[in-house]
Amino acid sequence: MVSSVVTAKKRMSLYLDEALKSDLERLAKIRKRSLSNLIEVLCEEELERARKDGELKDA
Repeated sequence: MVSSVVTAKKRMSLYLDEALKSDLERLAKIRKRSLSNLIEVLCEEELERARKDGELKDA
């Protein structure tokens, strides 16, 4: 069964070490999130930290 999700979010592909992927899947399950959502949240948190530290300036 193929399901389609309507979203304005962009799709991207990435390559992960198998152990990293496995750990992320475990963490996503613990936090009751999808793997995709967990990665999105982790990226948002890191960007917020980079902005706070002055590493990344808003455009």
